[in-house]
Amino acid sequence: MRESAPRQVGQDKMAQEVSLAFPPALERMCVDLSGQDWLQSVDLDRAAPREIEAIEAYLDGQFPQRGAQFAHIGGGRFELMSSFEAGLLRAERELEFQIKRSVDIAGVEKQAAPAMENSVLFAGSGSRALGEKIAHRLGMEPGNILFGKFANGESRIVVNESVRDKHVFVIQSSSKPVNDTIVDLCLTADALKRASAKSITAVVPYFGYSRQDRKDRVRGPISARWVADMYEKSGIERVVTIDIHAEQIEGFFSRAMDNLAGFPLMVPHICQKYGTGKITVVSPDAGGMRRAEAAGQLLARHLVKLSSDSDPALDVAIRVEGMYKRRDKPNEVAESRLIGDGESVRGATCILVDDMIDTGGSSVKAAQLLRSYGAKRVVVCATHPIFSGACVERFRNASTSNGERVIDEVLVTDTLPLRRGKGDLITVISVERLLAEAIRRIAQGGGASLRELLGFCGTFDN
Repeated sequence: MRESAPRQVGQDKMAQEVSLAFPPALERMCVDLSGQDWLQSVDLDRAAPREIEAIEAYLDGQFPQRGAQFAHIGGGRFELMSSFEAGLLRAERELEFQIKRSVDIAGVEKQAAPAMENSVLFAGSGSRALGEKIAHRLGMEPGNILFGKFANGESRIVVNESVRDKHVFVIQSSSKPVNDTIVDLCLTADALKRASAKSITAVVPYFGYSRQDRKDRVRGPISARWVADMYEKSGIERVVTIDIHAEQIEGFFSRAMDNLAGFPLMVPHICQKYGTGKITVVSPDAGGMRRAEAAGQLLARHLVKLSSDSDPALDVAIRVEGMYKRRDKPNEVAESRLIGDGESVRGATCILVDDMIDTGGSSVKAAQLLRSYGAKRVVVCATHPIFSGACVERFRNASTSNGERVIDEVLVTDTLPLRRGKGDLITVISVERLLAEAIRRIAQGGGASLRELLGFCGTFDN
């Protein structure tokens, strides 16, 4: 290689500062900067692309070549190559950096919950999707467990990982088929107990048989008590549920039982969409008045908080009304009427609050009654979307004499998997954050009470 003397002198001077390896062609010149004092504290293989680009630009200025640029090729080495090759290398480097950054962030998120290090979370047969979402939010992978059936229909449970001396959480809603999911949970708890699990917590978003909490007739069973006994005898030490139908079921358990609330998760959506104008919270039956009063207070507090920022503004104080409902047989409403003169309903957005929707008959009749009193809108809020039979079609087909929908929106959560299309009428709000926070607090032990989560409106940062 021949060059003018000044050029050669310049390269000799550069060689004293950096180790130069000259290939046969100048355009493939390689510069090794690994021994430079000013780079000893910099790990070029993990440096941000902009830091490497600054060094490349410095070298381009020292060794200017038409149509060629320096590019980092690993370690402290920079090679002079065509601008096209350098561009491809930089694009690849940027992609690798973003992948590494994502992995690092994921690692930090997983380390952010040290209380879960000795815990295992299993997604049950009735709550696969919800269980996986909760596990990922906690920085965990769902435990390896098999739910299957023998040829005669018996449940087959196989736990495929060690749970010895670990705190185990099982996410299992009493979804359809209800009896199968309850048996699966009991058998899972029995398997975990025999595998020497330190503790077993059942997270049951929807507690099956909760409507059968007392003897409603002679020689009738108290089914909810039987389910509670089955859970405890299977080895479950704590049950976490959401909006259980009858609060007295908590007394059926001799161990810990936590009943969280689902309506607070819907409050931000309601305030954002219906937060201006007249709002009335309505209970579809006398037994739900306590729930409706709590919902009204929570909505009022949230709206006042938002109105301080002028978006939205609360125009009229929230009223709470009740309805009388009589059934002659299960799942059929024989009579429904509003308690009061209906003045608070006229021209209002009525928030119909319930714990569950089964066939939808009660909600439709209540909505039709509210419309007859002059309600501007009817929004049905229920935690558990059981949606039996033609429930969704019943909601869609219910209309006023003017051909308008009786129900403007149905707000539910994902405590139960929806087996039908959701469409524009049904809005699903996830309980993932609420249950993840409850599990985190239980795993921490001695932390803040789960009772504090009763008014949780989805404001946790993680």
